[in-house]
Amino acid sequence: MRFSLAQLEALLWVVRLGSFRAAATHLHVTQPAISVRMRDLESVVGGKLFLRDSYRAKPTPLGREIAAHAEQVLAVCEELDGRFSGGVQMRGTVRIGVADTFAMTCLSEVMRHIEQRFPLVRAEIRVDFSVRLNESLHAGDIDIAVLTAPAPGPLVVIEPLLDLGLVWVASPKLLSAKGPYGPADFASLPILTNPAPSHLYTAITHWFAAAGVQPLRVNTCNSLVIMAQLAREGAGISLLPVSILRAELKSRRLVILKVAPRIPSYSMAVAYRRDARGHGLGAVAQIIHELARDSDLVRFAPVAAP
Repeated sequence: MRFSLAQLEALLWVVRLGSFRAAATHLHVTQPAISVRMRDLESVVGGKLFLRDSYRAKPTPLGREIAAHAEQVLAVCEELDGRFSGGVQMRGTVRIGVADTFAMTCLSEVMRHIEQRFPLVRAEIRVDFSVRLNESLHAGDIDIAVLTAPAPGPLVVIEPLLDLGLVWVASPKLLSAKGPYGPADFASLPILTNPAPSHLYTAITHWFAAAGVQPLRVNTCNSLVIMAQLAREGAGISLLPVSILRAELKSRRLVILKVAPRIPSYSMAVAYRRDARGHGLGAVAQIIHELARDSDLVRFAPVAAP
């Protein structure tokens, strides 16, 4: 008797999720079916794959070894499946994670194109900070993400997308656009930013720290929309992606503040799992590439000179 891909897949998800029940739910089969696959696989490899006296499904050394091989085998199978599946239609649930900037500029168009191209797909959208999206992607909780600085891994494909410019902005009632301003000029002003561990929070703290300056008031908010609104109303100054500010800058409800040193752009990428169930994540990534290139992420990028 030889082992099967179904057995390897079941083993891998039991190890990842820590229980037979969770693996069964993920694979859309019954828990007894997972147990049968594990017993059959144990008979093939000639040893126990899990410790029987553990509350969680804790793998034995043999179980960990076979799971590592299973991960490699299934990754290759998924890659071949995606390359040669031809007319096979993607279906079922696709879990998509996006950073706030992408959600504000491109998400509606991405959803429309997915609906047209993959009518059998149901999308689950999660908008979150890139750090958390990266953790969820590697944990297998989402299938594809648009985020900043994803971490590489054997089951994650990363495709660079574009660079996004960050600008300090304020209401012209609060501060003029003349400048240039430095960290010391902003230290006494209310700062509006995302909470840690977001990229914006990190960029701001590093900018001030590099000049040896400690801002007095750093107010956090998890919504870029609300941050821009608060800045428009003079509640503080904010560091924001310039690509989401077309209307505010055109109407001069916000102005770009000239600063020195300038905060560098940050890189956004598309990342997706090789082992996600179904077909077509590469095609979804291509849709994201095409729409991003024709969006304000690229087309609207005014920059204040230092």
